[in-house]
Amino acid sequence: MHNYSNLRICCAFAVCILLWEGCKKVENPPVPVVDPVLISLSLTVDAPQVKATDNSFEEGDQIGLYVSYDGELKSQGNYSDNRKYTFKSGVWTSESDLFWKDQESAADFYCYYPYSAPGNPLEYAFSVSANQSDLHSYKAADLLWGKCVGAVPSGGQVKIVTSHLMSNLLVYLKPGKGFTEEEFAAANKQLTVGNVKTDAVVNLSVGGISALGQPGTVTPYRDGDCYRLLLPPQEVAADADLLAVTVGESIYTAKKEFSFQKGTRHKLTVTVDKTQSSLDIAIEEWKIDETDHTATVN
Repeated sequence: MHNYSNLRICCAFAVCILLWEGCKKVENPPVPVVDPVLISLSLTVDAPQVKATDNSFEEGDQIGLYVSYDGELKSQGNYSDNRKYTFKSGVWTSESDLFWKDQESAADFYCYYPYSAPGNPLEYAFSVSANQSDLHSYKAADLLWGKCVGAVPSGGQVKIVTSHLMSNLLVYLKPGKGFTEEEFAAANKQLTVGNVKTDAVVNLSVGGISALGQPGTVTPYRDGDCYRLLLPPQEVAADADLLAVTVGESIYTAKKEFSFQKGTRHKLTVTVDKTQSSLDIAIEEWKIDETDHTATVN
């Protein structure tokens, strides 16, 4: 009888131990190991427009990237603030890997090109060079911006379509009355655009841009027969000198109301008449991208 009692006690003790171990497993389940998901990017330039001089991004191009999980871009304290990415061998890479916060939460991505130090991305002070006669200065003025809202973690790339924030002016000079084709082609020619602002403030949250500062004179980049210029969107008053064209020793100027539109390429053909000392420009309503507009300068 004594042995039977001991057996019952041992059995009860064993059952208690098993129940306790079972409770431990229920209360403290093992934590699964979750590998972090790397953020990778795919950037394109909004069609039909391309970069100012290229069809796509080039080797060595750099962008700044902001990532937010708060539903908005903040002036600071975002999940990622102005992280530099460089285009290498067809891939956007950063100096250190950037991972999603978790495997479920959606995030918003904001980027701009070329890379700089905005400080406050909601009030980014951006300037273009007043002398864009060299290719480097001209290309540096081509500010691109893009965002992707509500992207979720996956093994794929975050696709961001960038668009132009600047206005692109293309000017073509043609010989008018008093010039032969040969004389005009051989003459030393210069073009400047006057009464335009080169400073701007940019909101990288929405891609908003406003021209600032005092207007001045800008020298465009000459690409064969085309003079190219990038400026912040702005208005030029009707009583302001817009163009100054030098042909040989003669200078021709024109006053003209003009609207530089965001993300728009304006084409202007200017005919120079040798018989007059001023410019008279008639310009149709501007159209986006490749529409050509004619003008006559006297």
